[in-house]
Amino acid sequence: MKHPEYEMRIAIADDHPVIHHALRVAIAHVPDLCVAASAASGAELLDALRANPHQLVITDLAMHGTQSDHDGLHLIAQLKRLYPAVPVIVFTMLTNRDVLLELDRMNVAGIVSKADNLVAFIQALRDVALQGTPYRSPTVRAILAQPAVEQPGASASLLSAKEIEVLRLYGLGLSLTEIAARFNRSVSTVATQKAHAMRKLGIRTHAEVIRYARVNRLV
Repeated sequence: MKHPEYEMRIAIADDHPVIHHALRVAIAHVPDLCVAASAASGAELLDALRANPHQLVITDLAMHGTQSDHDGLHLIAQLKRLYPAVPVIVFTMLTNRDVLLELDRMNVAGIVSKADNLVAFIQALRDVALQGTPYRSPTVRAILAQPAVEQPGASASLLSAKEIEVLRLYGLGLSLTEIAARFNRSVSTVATQKAHAMRKLGIRTHAEVIRYARVNRLV
């Protein structure tokens, strides 16, 4: 039997209603946890956290939203800066090693792949929320254990977190202006970050950037 006055308040963010339902079903299996806020974007998540205190955040990494919205590594960095005491579990379909490695380096409390079953997600809840220990799901652990893939002339591991995010959003079809609006940066700054990433990867055309993002599972 759950006791509402003692339950840990959770905020969840994902732009797919089916995922929201699945997360609620999984959370119901763990005592002393309750979903206190549901969001469909990073901006909605941040609004919910500003409005009321929460003890755990569960969020997707890639969410579609307005130009001024937030998602990806930028969102995680914001959460850790604004709410350092609130653990975050990232629940994502992205399988790019560099993105997952950056999350790991950011000391995100939990990283769970949507390729894993709900048993892994429930274990993440128990480890992170109840035990206070970090958790990486089986798929995530396997990807992180893979050796870095060297590409001719460059390595993707040389990319900064900001450069990865720019390539990811560009691969999703956003313009430089839209990417700049999302991150509250100037268009020239975003263009420079994209150019630096292209040079590191030995990429010369815009089409190759989009192809790189898709082949390397950034989108």
